[in-house]
Amino acid sequence: MSDWNGLPDQPERSGWHWLKHERDHFPYPFEWNPDEGCWEVEIDEDGSPAEMVDSGYQYICPCPDPSELAQVRKDEREKCLDIAIYERGNFPSNPEHRTPSADTAYRACDRIIEAIRALTDDEGKKS
Repeated sequence: MSDWNGLPDQPERSGWHWLKHERDHFPYPFEWNPDEGCWEVEIDEDGSPAEMVDSGYQYICPCPDPSELAQVRKDEREKCLDIAIYERGNFPSNPEHRTPSADTAYRACDRIIEAIRALTDDEGKKS
């Protein structure tokens, strides 16, 4: 039996959420209608919270909106940039003091940093 009560996070707000049926391998997006207090589903189901639980659905999470996804991508780029800068700092900055493998790693970090900084967000701005 599911611990889910059939309601989404923040049931007072409309939006899309990921639900997974027990017979399926992957979740699917469902729209929550707070005015009706039900999920927007096919005609043969009523979409009530109780029916969704009884039918074998499980709540996964809300679907992020485009601005939330853009922020997640930006945050991940910044984390990757921080890691590349940190890793590059593990090697001497003077190429004459680096072994061939350290030089390769140092230059790879430089290329990663350059590539991340060249990425644009959804509005075309560089990182």
